[in-house]
This record gives sequence, structure tokens and C-alpha cells, in this order.
Amino acid sequence: MKKIIVLIALTLGFFLQSNAQILNDANTRQLISQGLDKMYSYDFKESAEIFSKIKVRHPQHPVFYTLMAIQTELQYFPLKDFPSQQKTYLAYLNQSRALAEAMLDKNEEDIEANFFELATLGYLAAYDADNQEFMKAVGVAKKAYSHLKKGLELTEKQPEFLYSSGIYNYYRIEYPETHPVIKSVIWMFADGNKKLGLQQLDLATRKTIFVKTEASFYAGYVYMKYEANPAKALQYNTLLTEKYPDNLLFQMQRMDFLTALAKYDDADEIANKILKQKGVMFQCAGTIFKGLIAEKDKKDDKLAEAYLLKGVKMPFDERFTKDYHGLAYMALARIAKRAGQHSKMKEYAKKASKLAEYKATIAEAKAILD
Repeated sequence: MKKIIVLIALTLGFFLQSNAQILNDANTRQLISQGLDKMYSYDFKESAEIFSKIKVRHPQHPVFYTLMAIQTELQYFPLKDFPSQQKTYLAYLNQSRALAEAMLDKNEEDIEANFFELATLGYLAAYDADNQEFMKAVGVAKKAYSHLKKGLELTEKQPEFLYSSGIYNYYRIEYPETHPVIKSVIWMFADGNKKLGLQQLDLATRKTIFVKTEASFYAGYVYMKYEANPAKALQYNTLLTEKYPDNLLFQMQRMDFLTALAKYDDADEIANKILKQKGVMFQCAGTIFKGLIAEKDKKDDKLAEAYLLKGVKMPFDERFTKDYHGLAYMALARIAKRAGQHSKMKEYAKKASKLAEYKATIAEAKAILD
């Protein structure tokens, strides 16, 4: 339940067609689009200057503070490694929410205000989840749900809703299938439709303006993680990496998809680039994929094992590299099997099954353990 709302609310849902001043101002919409392009290209100085222009135009609107929160998370990712920036991030979100609630006090039906509230609550829930405060995240997510439901009915009127609705429709069915423990509480949420969710996500990558980047990223994520279709996932990722070649998260995602498709030379090139980054998350990802490439392409189990054991000793990020640990343990299980070390093989397969959400990894681990 927590993760469904967190993922849904991570959309920039405030870009809705309504009577609010932001979306009636074509120049402001253009500034937002320009600023987001700069931000996803890691040109943070330029994006911050553009966002500041928006604040001057709309000083009592939440948009500036929401955009700066998004930028802070991307610029200092993962935030848990930057304590001082965590405070800045939370301050931006709290100010955004305060301004959204002031708008709601004047008109509780204000669509734009409702979705700024949704966006803020979503980011706050994700922050709590990333810091392992899951019950707190669930509490925040519940507050977001009433705002989310309004958007499910508006996809025909406003294409920007295709992203949030697609994520909801897909995860509302998929997540309880993957995590049966939440079935006892998920019944209170509106029903979903996986097929419709995929269709909406695909349309969002083509028909939206402001949520195109988020839609493309999560479409790739869904097709790789749950649909076991890395070729389709790579198509969405290519939209991102061609436009934002310096974005490390998009490159890390591409490395994953390329490896799954046995495009090892291209994946290895990205892994070498990722390993030059200082953050432990990137070091973990680069190390594990060097190990996977050594195993699958070079057929060098000794080198692969060294990389993989080093990689799993590094902490994983809940959202982005937890499954990489699962991939690593599954590779170690294969290596142990080839070495005739059956007890080690089962030990590694058990660890893979506990960490992985990739359906392909879960199925491979199950085949060993059954």
C-alpha cells in the first residue's frame, strides 16, 4: 500500500489544466519545461535560475518550492548521504505544502492546489520510506490518496493524468501479487487494471509534456522489473538517454537493460563510467554489473565472484539498487552451482529471492530452491 501511493505521487501532478494562474500563463509553462530540461541534464545552476524566475512571477504559489525540492533530491542523490541537504529538501516540501493548503482553504475544489498537495505528500512519503520509516510513510501516503482519486477520472480531459493513472492502475494489481502480505489492506483502494496501466504509461511518454520524463523512466522500470521485457524497457530508456546523456540514473538504468539483452560491450562502457562516481550507490551498481558481465560475457567465474562479493558488501538503495543485490546473489548461485558447491548455491539463491522483485530473478531462484 505504501509503495503504490509513493510511486504514484512521485509524478509532477501539479501541471493540470485548471483555472489556476500557473497553467493559464504560457510563458510560465515554457519556463517550467526549460527548467526541467536543464535539471534532468544536471545543469542545476541554470535550472535554479529559471525556477527563480517562476517564483518572482508567482510568489505565493507552491510551484517554485516543489521544483526546488525535486532538484535538491536529484542534485544530492541519495539524500540520505547528505544530511544538511535533507533539511533543505524537507523545508522546500513543507513550504510547498503550506502554500497548497492555503490555496485549498480558499477553494477546496482547486484542482491545482489538490495536486500540489498530492505531489508534496508523495515526496514526503518516499522520503520516509527511503529512511526505513515505513509506518510513517504509510500515514503520509493515506493522506495523499483522497487527492489521487480525483485524477483517476480526468485522463480524457487532461493527458498529464495518464502518468499517475497508469502507475496506479498497474501497481494496484501488480504490487499485491508480488507482496501478498498487503492484500489484507489493499482492498480499500480503488481497483486497478494492469493492461490499462501499461497503455496509459505508454501514452504518457508520447502525449504529455511535463511528465514525459517520469513516465519514460517508470515505463522502462515496469517492463524490466515486472513484465520481464528488457527490449521494451530499453526503448523507453533510449528516449531518456538520448535527450539527457549525462543523467546518471538514466545511464544506470540503461546498463541494467543492456546487460539483460546481452549487449555486454555497451553495458561495460556504462559500468566503467558509473564506477568513476563517488556515491556508494553508483559504486555498488557499477561493481555488480562488472561482475555480471564477467560471468556472462567473459565466462570468468573467478573475476565475476570477486566483483559480486564486493558489490553485495556495499549498502543498497531501497528504490534503485536493491534488485541489483538480488541479481548479484543469483549470479553467485550460478557460479556456486558450476563449482559443485550446492549448499552455497542454495544459500545465495535464498538471498536473491528475498531481495529481488525482478520476476525473472525470482523465477530463477525458485527453480533452484524447489
